[in-house]
Amino acid sequence: MELFIGHKLLKRKDGYTVILYLDQELSEFAKDFDEIDSKERIGLERAIRDYIKEKLPNIKVKSINLMVGSLLVASLPFANIGVAKAAEPSQTQTQSLRTYKVESGDTLVKISNKFGTTVSKLKALNGLSSDLIYIGQTLKIPQLQDKTHIVQAGDTLSELARRYNLSLQGLKRTNGLTGDRIYIGQALTIPKQDELPSVKRLPDEVFRVGDRGEGVKAIQIALNDLGYSLVEDGAYGPTTERIVSDFQKQYDALNVDGIYGPKTKEYLAEALLTDHIVLAEPSDTLALVNKNNSLPSNYIPENLVVPDVPFPFTEFHEKKLMREDAARALERLFAKAKEENIALYATSGYRSYDRQKAIFTSKSMRYGLERANQFSAKPGESEHQTGLAMDVTSPKVNFALSQSFGETREGRWLKENAPKFGFIIRYPEGKEEVTGYQYEPWHLRYLGNNHIAYTIASNGATLEEYLGMA
Repeated sequence: MELFIGHKLLKRKDGYTVILYLDQELSEFAKDFDEIDSKERIGLERAIRDYIKEKLPNIKVKSINLMVGSLLVASLPFANIGVAKAAEPSQTQTQSLRTYKVESGDTLVKISNKFGTTVSKLKALNGLSSDLIYIGQTLKIPQLQDKTHIVQAGDTLSELARRYNLSLQGLKRTNGLTGDRIYIGQALTIPKQDELPSVKRLPDEVFRVGDRGEGVKAIQIALNDLGYSLVEDGAYGPTTERIVSDFQKQYDALNVDGIYGPKTKEYLAEALLTDHIVLAEPSDTLALVNKNNSLPSNYIPENLVVPDVPFPFTEFHEKKLMREDAARALERLFAKAKEENIALYATSGYRSYDRQKAIFTSKSMRYGLERANQFSAKPGESEHQTGLAMDVTSPKVNFALSQSFGETREGRWLKENAPKFGFIIRYPEGKEEVTGYQYEPWHLRYLGNNHIAYTIASNGATLEEYLGMA
């Protein structure tokens, strides 16, 4: 049997994404895709490369989306397929390794957080060409290189942060802590300073327009980590000056002069360390994703599908996708709307970390970081990456995402009926100070629980307020 029955091409700025359609008879294979063994995966990757070589020999392929019908099975970087095999570890490396057997619910992100390493290190060490792992798989784990502190009587997070010369938020983020409470006997990871390279490299000198060198490049890298989009060329030109000024505008204590100095360094370093906390359970339907709580950069929801609802465009796009549980609830919501002659259209669902990064950097360069972040999320801080959000529109507003949608018959119906199907209007009017974003009557968020959605909506509340994190 042929594995693939056809393909589509999606043009990207630097190449193409190839959508490969698996034979429908392989639906069981697709359903259990996360659990295929290494031999099957190698065979699949070989088949992908052979298909591309035969059918698309002159196309610059950047990534592969595997589909069975409308179900997205996996999204894989083409450069890693069949080639990212790690060399055998040396004797020295072997002595510093441990092993771990994958359990139900594990992901590479969870495992890397658990053992204080990174996903890229795990993949290289274990010869993984994708993020797919399976239950019972044995993974090599590098021994922790960070220090470990066992909490003693009298210890506080603030005191430990001062003792180890760390930011309080940086220490909390490293250990997945959302509060300041710690307990005697708890093992805390104390990261080495070079685990935060963009902070460590910030120079102490003063830089202004006309300066060049590695110090300027380090400033540009740090600013890009916050969401800007500077060319990291080590030249302090007018654009770098403008971006430094934009950063300074956010703090009353800083002079807005576009000149980098010790005071700007202090605030820039703290901004990098306290930008947000990375969620430990990103797949939770009640996961709070906002400016303080971020999704891991490599988090991709499982079971992404295209909901059977109207869209204002016909071609396939990643933004048609939702997590399957949310997609089925959206279908029920839209079916009810159709019964009552309400014309709703879904327009933007899942959005990858990289796509959100491109959107946000574009807006931050145009409007400035602070203004852009009022209506656009930084990468990792967008609910769209969860697969639980969908923007909804109607012909009444020409399929646009407009606040006037909330005043239409469709917008009013959506606000009233969405909770019956487990959805809330995530960014309600009058709650901008709580959510951090402007009013968005079009943005639905699935919570997986109709009672919780109704409780939030009927009280005119937000997810932050319901979870006690406003």
